[in-house]
Amino acid sequence: MPIALTPLWFLAYLTPAVQTQPPPPWQAFYEGGKWIPGATAWIGDGTRSQRTEEGLVIADGSTEKGSGRHYMLNWRADPTQGAALEAQVKAVSCSQPWGCGMSVADGVHEESLTIFPDRLLLVNAKREFPFDAAGGFHTYRLEVQGEDLRLFADDRLLFDGAGAFVTPAQLEPPRNQCGFGCGASSATGEAIWEWVRFRSALPEKEALKVEAIPGLKIELGEPFEIIPGAIYTSLFRFRDGRLAVGGKHSSDGGQTWTDGPGMGTHCFEFPDGEVIGLGFNSKKLADGVFEVPLIRSRDGGATFEESAARLNIPQGTGGTGDDGKYYEGPPVDHAIVQCRDGSLLTAMYGYFRTDTVLCEAFPPEWKLYKYRTWVMRSTDRGETWDYWATVAYDPNIGIESFCEADLLTLPSGDLLCFMRTGGSGPSFSPLYLSVSSDDGKTWETPRPIADRGVWPNACRMADGTLIVTYGRPDNWLAFSLDDGRTWVGHTCLYQGATTSYNSVEEVEPGKLLVVYDSHSLDADGNPAKGIRGQFVQVQRG
Repeated sequence: MPIALTPLWFLAYLTPAVQTQPPPPWQAFYEGGKWIPGATAWIGDGTRSQRTEEGLVIADGSTEKGSGRHYMLNWRADPTQGAALEAQVKAVSCSQPWGCGMSVADGVHEESLTIFPDRLLLVNAKREFPFDAAGGFHTYRLEVQGEDLRLFADDRLLFDGAGAFVTPAQLEPPRNQCGFGCGASSATGEAIWEWVRFRSALPEKEALKVEAIPGLKIELGEPFEIIPGAIYTSLFRFRDGRLAVGGKHSSDGGQTWTDGPGMGTHCFEFPDGEVIGLGFNSKKLADGVFEVPLIRSRDGGATFEESAARLNIPQGTGGTGDDGKYYEGPPVDHAIVQCRDGSLLTAMYGYFRTDTVLCEAFPPEWKLYKYRTWVMRSTDRGETWDYWATVAYDPNIGIESFCEADLLTLPSGDLLCFMRTGGSGPSFSPLYLSVSSDDGKTWETPRPIADRGVWPNACRMADGTLIVTYGRPDNWLAFSLDDGRTWVGHTCLYQGATTSYNSVEEVEPGKLLVVYDSHSLDADGNPAKGIRGQFVQVQRG
């Protein structure tokens, strides 16, 4: 009779005399056509996946470079406490290591189990076991803790590898993820996966709920699709209530959408109905002089003409973005507002010639420096823009310092500037807010208002409530009842893979529309990205 062995993940929760806390629960990575939020995939040409009565078929019939179909999850495994990945699967074919199997990495070490029809292979540990993996469904489990590794098949221990989990985890920072499928371009493979589950330090995702907020009643609606297959595009609200998301327009508050003129990430409508919009990337014309695409509609948004706006930034310069690419000039971000004297302000971020403090989260050879955020002023309806004032620059704050600003004008004339300070690297950093009371010429010292926040977007409701969207991870809302002095009710709107770029507008009194993108997997294991809308009811009092 085989001896029952205590799994490593269970031992991690024991003292010599007593269990100190319960083991983490199993969580479903994939089961019954459903994926855990945050699951991602490497999907190359020549591969396929499909849900069948037996399970999810994952097949890679190509050996071309880039082919593979491997599903991954950042599972936050703790090397000291251990983690486990388990799957019920039937092998069909496998030509080489990584052609079909499971993988685990805990941020320090990594291992891969290849499932051949007639054997199992621990790739890095270089251990092989005869096994009839094609004869039916079997349950395979990899357990790791510290430098120890165990392999089980149908709860039978096949390999007890003390000191065998020692191959360094690849990438920078070292990957901490589990995965399954076909993981090598040079190999072919096919298997049927009934379910895959894991144990790790990753917290279980709770159902989204709205906590009690003093002075507010919040109700989240169900998400709906606006543009299938697309990534984030901003929401714009015309003065008459019409809405636009890219090339989709709505005249009934977002209930239905039809095709219309394409609109960019930041537009502004004058009181007389003329609409302008600025592009994102600027091009250098001369030292301190740049240009950016400009669109203008003289018929209320029915048609647009294209030209270029001039940007005069005496100390401005190009530089490397957080994608590692070099750009001729600094980007114009997603805000245009009108001041009390009728002039316009827009936000930009990037570098002045003196901004040379490196971002530690990126490779030093990129020469990615800590960002500065500033505002530009136009007095000729957006044709030319002149540097007006720096909102914030402090290389000691955040992962990237201040960037991706949004501007909001209050009835008093005060301006609010919301700024990202992170979003890349192993952690995230707070969302900051600065205030100007003199039409953007001077700004208060920025202060944090949320624990994270890329690409914030804000609006003011008819009853005076302020809203800001932010995120990464996930998508969030926060509310202010006192013109931005304090922020309450930080509420998660969406959990899962997304850019965490959001837009928000009040579409009717007490009703918000939030627009964002989602990146998920469908029941067949194929990408299912798209731009979503979600209504939020907000009642004050």
